[in-house]
Amino acid sequence: MNYQEALAYIYSFSNFERGDTYTRDRNENQERISRLLKQLGNPQQEYGSTLIAGTKGKGSTAALIESVLRHADVRTGLYTQPDLHTFRERMRINSRLISEEEVAALVPEMMSAMERVEQHDLGPFISYEIGTALAFLYFYRQHVQHAVVEVGIGGRLDATNVLQPLVSVITSISFDHMNILGDTLTKIATEKAGIIKQGGIVVTSAQSPEALLAIATIAHQRTARMIRVGPEGEDLAQAEVDAGHLSPVSYAYRLQEHSTDLPIQQRFTIKTPQHEYPDLLLPLAGLHQLENATVALAALDALRERGIDWNEQALRAGFSTVHWPARIEVVGSDPTIVVDGAHNADSMQKLIQALRTSFTLHRLLVVLNINRDKDMVGIVKALADVDIVILTHMKSSPRAVAIETLQELFATHAPSVQIFSAGQSEQAMDLALDLADHNDLICATGSLYLAGEVLRWAAAHGDATAASEIEGIDH
Repeated sequence: MNYQEALAYIYSFSNFERGDTYTRDRNENQERISRLLKQLGNPQQEYGSTLIAGTKGKGSTAALIESVLRHADVRTGLYTQPDLHTFRERMRINSRLISEEEVAALVPEMMSAMERVEQHDLGPFISYEIGTALAFLYFYRQHVQHAVVEVGIGGRLDATNVLQPLVSVITSISFDHMNILGDTLTKIATEKAGIIKQGGIVVTSAQSPEALLAIATIAHQRTARMIRVGPEGEDLAQAEVDAGHLSPVSYAYRLQEHSTDLPIQQRFTIKTPQHEYPDLLLPLAGLHQLENATVALAALDALRERGIDWNEQALRAGFSTVHWPARIEVVGSDPTIVVDGAHNADSMQKLIQALRTSFTLHRLLVVLNINRDKDMVGIVKALADVDIVILTHMKSSPRAVAIETLQELFATHAPSVQIFSAGQSEQAMDLALDLADHNDLICATGSLYLAGEVLRWAAAHGDATAASEIEGIDH
């Protein structure tokens, strides 16, 4: 079996990312992967792990934790999704992508184990479960000491929740996948808090009161210790803290300065219960990334309690050198071109705010498409004060919304925005360059699928960073 045959086999099963229906409230989802992993010898039990759920910031937080551990000479595995260019991006050892040959060698073993699973009462496997089991087996074969694992959707029923992590992490929660997770922040937070383990440790970002109380309730039920992160000087009212049996924020961050020149760099301080770390450097733009870094540090402290050692030198090196593509990633200058994967209303609001504070710009031009299962109205409203929006199509996403639908939404909810359209993302970026002056900023956003397409466009147009990130293209 070669790599393309192996990939075709994985994708031959039901795949939510490519438009199939996601099954909710079926414990069979986890039972299937549990039985599969048992046939493989339960490789996920042979190394420690950190499990990360949340609506936004999961990938960045995972990358930050992994970077620090790697700089502390811990042999790391990193499992994230979706990928931008190739399936291989989903699983890495010490930042190195799994090779095509390694995927091709492991899939026949997966096929054999799947054939031995008695699943007549469980329904068929899905692609995500197969990929998750493959990653856990790969980490074991590569003698990983610690795996940093990003949850796919939700948490309670996600395939990754078969892990027994040393620490669970819940990043910022907002409205997304509401048809799967529920239509209130309490319901969504309850699903994500399903990764909290009995007697475990959970680190949580600053959350809305209802989301925080839902997390705290499950942590209390499972006698898990909850560590709270937030900006310095901000917390819930004391009455809410008392009512929810919550401790105050114990990990707080403060921005010292950020550069509006390229490359972007933020200097900040984190105060923990035991230490203060001033002059930390982060090459990721936006205040939300400082929160992700603080969550990462809180999780790292919890890991050190559990025997995964690191020092301040590794912390500073891991933070200052971390790279996570398509998160306010600059891929061009004169005019500045940024790519970001924001795909819900809250993340779009934070993106626009970050662009206006992190860059010096005259006009803001947005190249946009969205998957049709997202909060399209909320995203359009978040873009109501940008100067120009160029609507395009995403050829890599079967769930992409039609340009005509977006035109109608902007006419209704953001009528002051000047709208253009272009058939494909490459044409949209070329049009954006024609429309932009040298002191404008172009941002391609709305989906990680669109982000991947534009990164490939940037690589073809000579951006060295974008080109260096692309180690293969599967879609």
